[in-house]
Amino acid sequence: MLARAVQERTGVLEPPEVEVHGSPVLLQALRGRYDDVEVDVDTLSSGPVRLRDVHAELSGVYLSFHDLLDGNTDRIYVERSAEQALLTYDDLDRYLRFTGRPLDAEPAGDGQLRLTGTVDVLGGARPVSALARVAAEEGALLVRPEELSTPVPLDGVEEALLTQRFTFPVPLDPLLFEDRGVDVTVQPDGLAIRTAGSGVVLGS
Repeated sequence: MLARAVQERTGVLEPPEVEVHGSPVLLQALRGRYDDVEVDVDTLSSGPVRLRDVHAELSGVYLSFHDLLDGNTDRIYVERSAEQALLTYDDLDRYLRFTGRPLDAEPAGDGQLRLTGTVDVLGGARPVSALARVAAEEGALLVRPEELSTPVPLDGVEEALLTQRFTFPVPLDPLLFEDRGVDVTVQPDGLAIRTAGSGVVLGS
């Protein structure tokens, strides 16, 4: 039932894997509360954003026995959730191209990203490399450059325009259970995202 609710909410073609832990499942079903549930989805997408290896650990999943018998997934309530996912650099590049920023991203050490590409500024194309930080902000990842590098020195206006160009959000819409507490870590294979949630309702 939870797999179907997730599938209906996200539109994934394959149902996610769901495991129920704890006391006998029948007893949990009769009381309408499941103590410990894990959900795994290979890939989740929302618009141009695609996340991989999505894993959620849920505590206190409520689905009444009556709704279970009726097959009703309109309201599945989750007390607490911890979710993690990976935004690969290939998928980040794909998102950047979709949003009009033909840039390539890679890890640069010290928790930074390196973004490189050719950017139009004041009517001319400039090859640019930027070192940027990634932080969570209002349900999105916000990328901000800390250092710009170009073959030709920039004047103040050009630097301001390029800084603006290399500053962008990545929405976290594909996540299932996030409502607060997002952390992000720059890893060799992509951006590792971890979230926490409470009082999340699926199907509402």
